[in-house]
Amino acid sequence: MLYYMIFLFCLISGTISEDTKSPRIVIVGAGASGIAAAAKLLENDFQNLIILEAENRIGGRVNTVKFDEYAVDLGAQWIHGEKGNVAYELVAPLNITDHSKPMNDEVYTSTGELIDTRITKNITDTYLTYFETTAKFTGDKCQRSVGECIEHKLKDCFKKFPELNETLQEQLLWLFNMMQIGFDPADSWYDIAAKAYSEYSICEGDQAMNWRDRGYGTILDVLMKKFPNPEEELPVLNKTILNAEVTKVDYSSEDNSVKVTTLDGKEYIADHVIMTPSLGVLKAQYETLFNPPLPELKIKAIKGLGFGNACKIFLAFNDTWFNAKKTNNAGFRILWTKEEREKLDSNPKTRWMSYALGFFFVEHKPRLLYVWVSGKGARLIDDVTDEEIFDQTVQMLNNMLSKDYNVTRPTAMIRSKWYQNKHFRGTYSFQSIETIKTNSSALQLSEPIIKMGKPVILFGGEATNKHYYSTVHGAIGSGWREAERLISLYDKINSTNKSPMTK
Repeated sequence: MLYYMIFLFCLISGTISEDTKSPRIVIVGAGASGIAAAAKLLENDFQNLIILEAENRIGGRVNTVKFDEYAVDLGAQWIHGEKGNVAYELVAPLNITDHSKPMNDEVYTSTGELIDTRITKNITDTYLTYFETTAKFTGDKCQRSVGECIEHKLKDCFKKFPELNETLQEQLLWLFNMMQIGFDPADSWYDIAAKAYSEYSICEGDQAMNWRDRGYGTILDVLMKKFPNPEEELPVLNKTILNAEVTKVDYSSEDNSVKVTTLDGKEYIADHVIMTPSLGVLKAQYETLFNPPLPELKIKAIKGLGFGNACKIFLAFNDTWFNAKKTNNAGFRILWTKEEREKLDSNPKTRWMSYALGFFFVEHKPRLLYVWVSGKGARLIDDVTDEEIFDQTVQMLNNMLSKDYNVTRPTAMIRSKWYQNKHFRGTYSFQSIETIKTNSSALQLSEPIIKMGKPVILFGGEATNKHYYSTVHGAIGSGWREAERLISLYDKINSTNKSPMTK
């Protein structure tokens, strides 16, 4: 009888040990966060996992594609900072990135008048200095929106230049509005909470580190250890199922398992699900995606955090007419008058154009220019055809620069289209006035759903990163965070389940 009891104890102990070594994990989304989580888990011998990816590719909002003879990024493009930036720390030893150069850009009216660079540089420096120190500003206005804070600072700067009439001042305010919503993708700088800058952490160092002839997609290969040594590659891709759009995450089971259902009707049973879709997807689908419904605090965070849009249009040329002198100019910013904006806004096909920030050079890709379209414009542009956008962009370029440059016609165009894609619904998160009003936070969004003391639904993605939201390094960090949560959990379980007889 004693031997039977010992045998039974060992059998049970062995079964528990085996289960705790191989929990069933489903990761929803193969973006930077999902890939980072999977790689970290696989490195720690969690083999029983799959990634369900709705798109036909991995990467999420990291999307490097071939255009002309170059690799271009339709999504994330620059590494923002060095110190404390996990993306930079991963690639720094590999010698595949390049520091940005000190650059100035020229500012033109939409009809081709170059604004005195002495004025534009002074105002831009004022804006950037303010932007870098926003958290230090106090006072009534700065407790509200970034727009209200910055606008009065810029108006004070305008007073230094009597040649700036009211029309030019209004044009410049719109330009800096577009620049700001390029950083925080709201519809207007009045929608961005100034208080948010006390939480966001800027990594010290170069804020526009580029990838030379590569693109940000390289970070995925580095995470999976596919680069630089392919023989060390982790089996992340083998664990990934593409075109697998998740339609239901059911965590109602009494045995604490989670059933994940995809659009094609397939079901996956998991002990833990790591959710890494964009905040835009969660906003659109949280009511139908989860059973039972998410806790109220989670819903409040999803609704309260801001999530917006940005668009890039890349143009290829046969020559480098825009940089014949090989200067360090960054490109050409556009000034739109209020009347021009109102006229463009009256036509659904042209409404996006006044949100175009300008035409800019692409590092290490000398025959390319890109147009950055901010905020609301990046949402409106999704309803315009490629042919129409091409013609509008060429016309805009000619109107701006043909007086001073020998403008040639682009040979090709490619653009991003994030808002209309139901697998993204936009680009990246920000803290809005609503975020502050509802006391919502990335921390709330990141909290897992716990059942019987275990996290059954975990949340990753850039929007869940309190200090590095809106960035790839924030997304990677969040994926590692959730992987470590599970690794730590099973380390404790395995430690508790160890029998003295097996020590």
